[in-house]
Amino acid sequence: MTTERARTLIFTGDGKGKTTAMIGVIVRSLGCGKNVLLVRFAKARHSWELDVLSTFPGIDIVSGTFGMTPPRSHPDFEKHAEAARDLFRQARERADKYDLICLDEICGIAARHMVTEDEIVDFIKGLRPDQAVVLTGRGAGVKLIAVADTVSEVNVVKHGYMRGIEAQEGIEF
Repeated sequence: MTTERARTLIFTGDGKGKTTAMIGVIVRSLGCGKNVLLVRFAKARHSWELDVLSTFPGIDIVSGTFGMTPPRSHPDFEKHAEAARDLFRQARERADKYDLICLDEICGIAARHMVTEDEIVDFIKGLRPDQAVVLTGRGAGVKLIAVADTVSEVNVVKHGYMRGIEAQEGIEF
């Protein structure tokens, strides 16, 4: 069965593994010769999987935000919002060249109204039917869920951070 628009997957929820799931889709796509655009929102820390992914032909990785987004009341919020809007603009401008577009942490960006759900939905609806898009992040909104073909929610049952275990190289980054 073919789709009338770009295939859309969302990995959301408060659990660990949303980006990891997206990376699995990226590896699968690269393995069958597809071109991938990975846009990283709200992540500034180096992550080793990017080093591995960047060795594959056919992937472009774009980052440009300042890490975790502060509350709206924080003086740096607008700086973060501006960076997120710029990354989304880059994704829109470049998307036509790729088979798979991955917007990592975009759901949280939308939940904080840095980019609106309507803008993201319009972006998805403007993609070709032979393209696919993966959205990740906490708090996927109603409009994003409605436009998606597949939505997986990753929930915390138990997390080492809750016991004071810090992020570990090779596991969390």
